[in-house]
Amino acid sequence: MEELTIALLIDSDNIGAKHIENILGELTKYGRVTIRRMYGDWTQERLKPWLEKSSQFSLTPIMQSNDTSRKNASDIGLVIDAMDILFSEKVNGFCIVSSDSDFNKLAKRLRESGNLVIGMGEQKTPESFRASCEKFIYLDIINEEIETEDEKLETAPKGSEISNKHFEEESFTKKSIIEKTIINMILDSNIDTMHLGEIGQRINNMFPDFDVRNYHYTKLSELLKEFDSLYLSNKENKYWVSIKSIMPENIKEIENKIIMIFNKKRVAKMNIGELKKELSNIIPNLDIVIKKSGVTKFSLFLDKKIDVIKISGYNAQLIK
Repeated sequence: MEELTIALLIDSDNIGAKHIENILGELTKYGRVTIRRMYGDWTQERLKPWLEKSSQFSLTPIMQSNDTSRKNASDIGLVIDAMDILFSEKVNGFCIVSSDSDFNKLAKRLRESGNLVIGMGEQKTPESFRASCEKFIYLDIINEEIETEDEKLETAPKGSEISNKHFEEESFTKKSIIEKTIINMILDSNIDTMHLGEIGQRINNMFPDFDVRNYHYTKLSELLKEFDSLYLSNKENKYWVSIKSIMPENIKEIENKIIMIFNKKRVAKMNIGELKKELSNIIPNLDIVIKKSGVTKFSLFLDKKIDVIKISGYNAQLIK
């Protein structure tokens, strides 16, 4: 198997120098970093920490004077170098380190050429750039240090103010989406259990920013144990994942919730679609429950599994 060689290109204007050890540490998992370049206007005092680390980590500083009003010069220089490296065919992987959205088109172009593209940045990184990478790693999550106010100034883009807006939004894939995705994987495969390794590989392919450390775990198996709908079994030191069966008591609980909905609305008959909407508000994973029961439609689920309901056309009638 051909060894992966990586070009590391750092947008120093948008990333703090404190992350460099984690950046290189993460890349050793993928291959050798043969090109190491960082871009910035080195006359700026706030970028001095990068220069101090350049010799220690064999980084080549590329001077980019911000003499253009429309676009940061570091961005332009990084893009030009990336394309030069691409056509030289010296590497088969790229790592772009930035919290800026300006590199999403570059990441797409590099991927289209068959190169592995790894993105690294902080949680404020726009989704457009994260999604353009084959793998995206949040540096501020894997970095255990608490960022001081001085360091925040260091990582702030020129001419902008620090904003907490990006941090107030959840920047990576929600756990509920991960859980639902795994359940659909197992259901669509028509098998009862799936190997944990296969699940991990497919999740990484679907969600470039997926990393168990984002959710404060070190292993995928530990994250999956948090999901009530999944069951992990260990066979011959290998983890297998299955969907927990729908037990009779679960059906009884659903029946009680349906009765509660009818009583709340003070009706004896409801449109099936309206009932499903109301029930989904109480049971967010209702579609998964339906599939696990062996049917694909909510109307069939009511007809075959729920004893307190009688189906009449498009309506569900409560049997008293």
